Amino acid sequence: MGSRMTELARPRRGHFDLGTGYHGDVWLDLDALFLRPALLRPYVGLLAERLRKHRVDAVCGPMEGGAFLAYALAERMGVAFLPVYRALCPDAGAGAGYRLAGGAVAGIGGWRVAIADDAVNAGTAVGACVRQVRQHGAEPVAVAALLAVGPAGPTSAEILRAAEGLSVPFYPVESIESHAWLPSDCPLCMDRRPLTDPGAGSTMAS
Repeated sequence: MGSRMTELARPRRGHFDLGTGYHGDVWLDLDALFLRPALLRPYVGLLAERLRKHRVDAVCGPMEGGAFLAYALAERMGVAFLPVYRALCPDAGAGAGYRLAGGAVAGIGGWRVAIADDAVNAGTAVGACVRQVRQHGAEPVAVAALLAVGPAGPTSAEILRAAEGLSVPFYPVESIESHAWLPSDCPLCMDRRPLTDPGAGSTMAS
């Protein structure tokens, strides 16, 4: 965890509820990645160059940290920006889903779209973007991220399997070793380790 990009995310080890339906052993302060945009400029340029060869018409990202990266990439490449918003999703049961912004869906059929997120871990946000892009007739052609978060030495295909079985090139700037589990399978829960409060130095009861 010693690289510059990783340090910007202020990683912590512990037992965390990741807020995506998973527990994990690393917490990243992803908002901190964007506190100083000038520090990200070289990484945005690197990712933009990698995406150019895919002839993308737009970059799509979830309206959280991923949207900041998607917007920066779209501006750098001179293509469209497609934001995906978190919203109540009645057809997904009681959970929350994502929706492509209403004004962004017209006329994107046949577009080649890159998906961008600040970090790819369990792949839930990337998967939501993939579903929305496909639902409106566009084609996901690549995924870009500042950080790939997962077990040591994962291949791109292994990370992206969580995102709708997506088989496209994956371009992370850096990788961080971590693990994520469904709460029912979480070994830290089985060891009765309390959840770590990412906003404090103490732990909170699970």
